[in-house]
Amino acid sequence: MKTLLIADDERTIREGIANSIDWESLGISQVLLATDGQEAFEMIQTEKPTIALIDIVMPEMTGLEVIARTHKTDHGPEFIIISGHDEFDYARKAIAYNVHNYILKPCDAQEITQAVKKVLEKLEQRQAIIDSQLHLKEYVDILTPPAQEQLLRDFLLDGAKGRDLIAKTLSEAQSYQLLLFSVSDPDDYPLLPALRTHVQKHSASLGWNLSTMLREGIVLIYQAEAEHKVKETVSWIGQAAKVEGISTVRAAMSGVGFLDDLPQLYDEACAAIRHLSPETPGEIPLIDASTARYSKAVRDTMQYVREHLNDQSLSLQHIATNILFLSPDYLGRLFKKECGIRFSDYLLMLRMEKAKQLISMSASVKMYEVAQQVGLGDNAAYFGQVFRKYTGMLPSDYRDLHKADRRDRSEKILHPRFHPRQTSGR
Repeated sequence: MKTLLIADDERTIREGIANSIDWESLGISQVLLATDGQEAFEMIQTEKPTIALIDIVMPEMTGLEVIARTHKTDHGPEFIIISGHDEFDYARKAIAYNVHNYILKPCDAQEITQAVKKVLEKLEQRQAIIDSQLHLKEYVDILTPPAQEQLLRDFLLDGAKGRDLIAKTLSEAQSYQLLLFSVSDPDDYPLLPALRTHVQKHSASLGWNLSTMLREGIVLIYQAEAEHKVKETVSWIGQAAKVEGISTVRAAMSGVGFLDDLPQLYDEACAAIRHLSPETPGEIPLIDASTARYSKAVRDTMQYVREHLNDQSLSLQHIATNILFLSPDYLGRLFKKECGIRFSDYLLMLRMEKAKQLISMSASVKMYEVAQQVGLGDNAAYFGQVFRKYTGMLPSDYRDLHKADRRDRSEKILHPRFHPRQTSGR
């Protein structure tokens, strides 16, 4: 049952409304009366009425002041204004506070009854939606682990089936990656359930508690910000696999994407793991599926860049000469041929995409701190010039753009999805 508050400084009006309508037939069990705005405000705090019929011009506190102080609180009622003032400014403010109706005096019982009924109908609709969402969440929460795994399998393989239920577990605004563990020896397939146990045990300790077993192996989904823990995770799982006697485990790490990208990321990981080079004894080979199409030299270059993005001295010359022991000219030509862009452009793109991520995720980060983290030293002015040339706006403008809604981000952090030119060979 619901409670109604009638606030009006004219006794005949408030008592007339209270006594002229059969409130119980509308589902209202209690009617409260307030003689001024201050009393109405205090009753709202203590009694928490469902609906408030309120006059605008009252002593102590106006009706609009009462509404302004309570309309965004958890205990605020749904307001209907009853006023003798037909002024646009009052109506405009009422609309801004999401007041349901603005009834002019004199008004009759039927008009008030219809206004209250409409509010009650909206409340019922709102409650039905809340109940439905709670029921769905409870359904997901009580699903057994096998059922949860089946939902994830359906979603990764189909892209639509089970998607809404998975969305109750994974945020649509969060960016994710996935790890795919597989075995190259068919004789090891019966041991996959044992491997899955180790994957789930270790991933749960990191908060990565969404995994399943598919035809290609075991899939583990985790938030992209945890990418730095991937190698450690793979190494630990590899040691556990050896204990179980599984010697041909291999792993593929996907690129970065959002909820709806996961089926595609899974397909990319599957394609990459099928072409993985033979295992190195004693360790699990790990391939980055987002770079699997490239030659080993280019993949190693990309990997080194991502791991040393904050190094101000990072260069193709250094990677070619000191890391890959190749000719810088050869590596530069190979990179341009396979990726369709020069190494310097790729490095700038990763640095700027990382900078965009850092700026959009925090309103307090300093620009010199961002510059340091993306390998441009601590010169905020220089960083601002480079950022503006890349994005067309200053870092401060970009941050302001993302203040309103930080959840609406389309940047794919650290692994931007550029489209390289297709090549016929390596």
